[in-house]
Amino acid sequence: MEEIFFLDGKRIETPPALRALFYGEGVFESFRWKGRAPVFLSMHLERMRRGARFLGIPFPSESAVRLHIEKSAAKAKGEDLHLKACLLGDGDTVFYSRPQIASLFVSVKHRVQPPKSVSVCVCGQRRSAKNRLFSHKTLNYLENVLAKRQALENGFEEVLFLDTDGNVAETSCHNVFWVKEKKLFTPSSECPVLPGVTREIILRLAARIGYETASGSFSIEELLSSDYVFLTNAVAGIVYVSGVDGDALSPPPGGYEILRKSLFFELGW
Repeated sequence: MEEIFFLDGKRIETPPALRALFYGEGVFESFRWKGRAPVFLSMHLERMRRGARFLGIPFPSESAVRLHIEKSAAKAKGEDLHLKACLLGDGDTVFYSRPQIASLFVSVKHRVQPPKSVSVCVCGQRRSAKNRLFSHKTLNYLENVLAKRQALENGFEEVLFLDTDGNVAETSCHNVFWVKEKKLFTPSSECPVLPGVTREIILRLAARIGYETASGSFSIEELLSSDYVFLTNAVAGIVYVSGVDGDALSPPPGGYEILRKSLFFELGW
């Protein structure tokens, strides 16, 4: 018998993106659309391409993906948007098969102004640095969802993941940075973290404005003993960390404001 599909008891003849639906087989990019395409959209699309290659999903041309994104943003008619582009794998539903085709799904909504600072709790569940899924922005996001949900229920705004050795990784949707004197630290791409586009921009900026930068494996104690901590992503930009596990951290110093303004200038915000 051929495979047939039902939704709420009604038969569906052509269900969309089945492999994405069944197995989370897809990659996505989220970013701020402030009246025009992000300055670093090509970096987002290159990361999407790498993720698609990792999952075996056919990737359309960058120009085709960009065109679909631009058309979606134009039809939304907003000046400050949160845009999410998902490349969805499709094909037969045998779980070990490779996707034969892909489709691009784009969601657009008004961007919510991010908080200036967030309190963070450390997640009890550790991540393996050997799991390369964390290096790609895939639709397999349940671990992040559940951890963030628990953090909110416990009175925190964000959750911090550590690896199995107790070293800092990332939050549910941000890369993590901290500063000690004039040295900027962040977990390396060898850690279970997503190599964020905004992360890369911050590293370039910091080197230009006089910071020594260091990426590697760092303990939570090193983060807690720093001068200040902040988070980055392509929707919020940069957010200060006001406390970890209920312990308050120092208020943002002048150095943080310089980094923040430099980043926003670079992004055209």
